[in-house]
Amino acid sequence: MKILVGNNAMADPGGSETYSYAIIKELIEQGHEVECVTKRRGMVSRKLADLGVPVYTSSITGKYDIALLSHSTSIALSRNVKAFKIQTCHGVYPKLEQPVGGMDAYISISEEVQDYLKVKKINSTLIRNGIDCERFKPIKSIKKKVKTILSLSHSEELNQLLYTVCANAGIKLIIQNKYKKPIWDIESIINEVDLVVSLGRGAYEAMACGRNVLILDNRGYVKGGAIGDGLATHLTLPYFLKNNCSGRFTKKSFVYNDLVVELFNYSKKNGNKLRKFVLQNLNIKKQVNQYLSLVK
Repeated sequence: MKILVGNNAMADPGGSETYSYAIIKELIEQGHEVECVTKRRGMVSRKLADLGVPVYTSSITGKYDIALLSHSTSIALSRNVKAFKIQTCHGVYPKLEQPVGGMDAYISISEEVQDYLKVKKINSTLIRNGIDCERFKPIKSIKKKVKTILSLSHSEELNQLLYTVCANAGIKLIIQNKYKKPIWDIESIINEVDLVVSLGRGAYEAMACGRNVLILDNRGYVKGGAIGDGLATHLTLPYFLKNNCSGRFTKKSFVYNDLVVELFNYSKKNGNKLRKFVLQNLNIKKQVNQYLSLVK
């Protein structure tokens, strides 16, 4: 099939950018012809070029079998495209991620989004975030006790708190702020640590690498700023997924002592169980097949 994938930007790596890249890569591996439309090119679009994928940044026309579109901007750029159009809604807050009328199908990546669309009288299919489990996989085994932590948060306040906790516990802290220093091969850094602090896709990619994950961040769009679910396990993860591991399931506010408790619950076995969970529930191969099954 000839398939168009649209995302607001394919510049620096971020959640929706790596999501779109993973989908495109899997579609190509399945033998489909894939093109991309976006407002901005950059590091991710260059990676697509390496796969032989054309990337358009202006309004396009043409006929495709399917158009997988994530944001209102990519939908606008492909307004004159003839295809079975599917919008994936990644969240409930950002303006770009609001549902656009006229789609043939809608995808929600969590129950939270699906319930939000129901209020807007839009029926959607639940397909969770998909992870390239061949790219994001355990290369190095994690330690029996946590020795190194990676924070993917861009909150100075949270990172300072993590630094204090780690310094007092003799733990090395690595901070990777995608806005200050965007990198492509984040999986190489993930595989150097035992535990990752992140939300959403960063958390899923860390789980796929067999790491313990602390779902926690400070985000301005949530009242109070501090949001977190705590340490993910194969038992708690099904609940945290309802809100896309955004920290909004429990909305717990973490202070110093709370983080110490979470680190005490770190477990090497937990990393292995999270990897198995991702393989069963968040594997991009399964998710892409779910998308393709929607075409009528």
